[in-house]
Amino acid sequence: MKFKKIAVGLTALFTLSMANAHNVWLELTSSQGEYVMKFGHTETESYPQHKIQSLQILNSQGKLTALDYQFKNGEAYVIPKSDMVFMTFNNGVWSKLPSGKYVEKTKREEPSVEFSTNPVKLGKAILKWDEHSFKAHDVAYELIPQARAEAGKPLAILVLHNGKPIQGIKLGVGEDAPFNVTDEKGIAEFTPEKGYNKVWAEFEENVADNPDYDRRTVEYMLTFDAQ
Repeated sequence: MKFKKIAVGLTALFTLSMANAHNVWLELTSSQGEYVMKFGHTETESYPQHKIQSLQILNSQGKLTALDYQFKNGEAYVIPKSDMVFMTFNNGVWSKLPSGKYVEKTKREEPSVEFSTNPVKLGKAILKWDEHSFKAHDVAYELIPQARAEAGKPLAILVLHNGKPIQGIKLGVGEDAPFNVTDEKGIAEFTPEKGYNKVWAEFEENVADNPDYDRRTVEYMLTFDAQ
């Protein structure tokens, strides 16, 4: 009986961890410039269309504008025709029941919950390096390389929250890997590998006076190529 309770508890923690640990990013699918937005952690998964909050590109004036996409087989496909793509994905609300089980329900749907979390996933794909790669773009959270990425050479990355540098944020290839922490200037180093790179960061927010959840986790994935 004790073993069963422990197993259930571990399963519940694993369920919440997976809900929080997932990220979104773009992968090239064809030579015609088509990309697919992937969602997952160690493995990718399909996802419901309603969890896609926005897909945006930089227009010729350097402003964010909506990007059309096709949703098929549980994934979004895009042809950006831009050097940078921004993604916002809301993974719903996950709540801990008194039994220890985690379910994808809000506080209003399950009033007895101990707490509820809203995991949000943000992605920024640098498809081609240009002057906009090193600028802020008036979004809530952003990771900004301070130079063009070169394989094997430490790269300074600026982490912003509402346009201001933020200290103490973990930055690395993922939450299961070694990481650096941003300093008082919001800077942490990341050493790219040759080819496609993913840079992960995570933020947490307490949420007051929300009938559906108590806190929000924001996981961010920056991607780019390095030569």
